[in-house]
Amino acid sequence: MNNIEKVFESLKKNNRKALITYSVAGDPDLDSSEKIIRNFISSGVDIIEVGVPFSDPMAEGPSIQLGHERALKNNISLPNILDMCSKIKNDFPKTPIVLMGYMNNFLSLKDNLFKELKKNKIDGLIIVDLPYVESEEFLKKLNEEGIDLIRLISPTTTNERIRKILTSSSGYLYYISLKGVTGSDLKVSDELEKRVSEIKNQTNLPVVVGFGIKDAETAKKMSVCSDGVVVGSKLVDEISKHSLYKDNLLKENLMSIIGELREGIS
Repeated sequence: MNNIEKVFESLKKNNRKALITYSVAGDPDLDSSEKIIRNFISSGVDIIEVGVPFSDPMAEGPSIQLGHERALKNNISLPNILDMCSKIKNDFPKTPIVLMGYMNNFLSLKDNLFKELKKNKIDGLIIVDLPYVESEEFLKKLNEEGIDLIRLISPTTTNERIRKILTSSSGYLYYISLKGVTGSDLKVSDELEKRVSEIKNQTNLPVVVGFGIKDAETAKKMSVCSDGVVVGSKLVDEISKHSLYKDNLLKENLMSIIGELREGIS
């Protein structure tokens, strides 16, 4: 049983839902990213999603796009990010770290990708633009290294495609709560809850919800029908207001957001 499975099993036993955070590696700089993630974990975040900066993050809203831009100005590379994650995992071995990025990010390591992910203690991968025809091979190679391939499902994903995604996924499923990009306003509806419930009935994998979750209220509503929530834009917005993590106000504000979200889903 790998780290992601262990986390969801423990949460289920304790009748709790997962709090998953997303931040962009290298925003505002790599050292600050590492400190931010360490404090997320210390504050009770269950799973860490680390954004790999990309020049054309098509699924992202304005906030996270700007986070990618800020990180790219620092010439952040995938090896830099892997090294940062490895350092964090040395101190927090039980907290899963999932890299989220685009195909070009990961193809940069070519055939060394899977062994490098394993070497640096990465627990999962989310590839936003992974073609379905390549997903089965990716899943096989990742699972051989004990790494999960987490797939995205959106409101426009057909039932036929969902069935295919379920056969080429592991770890958990990430349900995109709205038609649009990250940071958009989430309207919690019966239709959304029904959709999540339908997916859960088709798989034993945990289903988490992301996009548009910004406060305790939306986190609470979405945690009722899912196994956890992902929060990204709210955190990246706060990070954008500060140049370095040395600013104690950034730490205090981020911890306040995490505390509110944790309270919302508890």
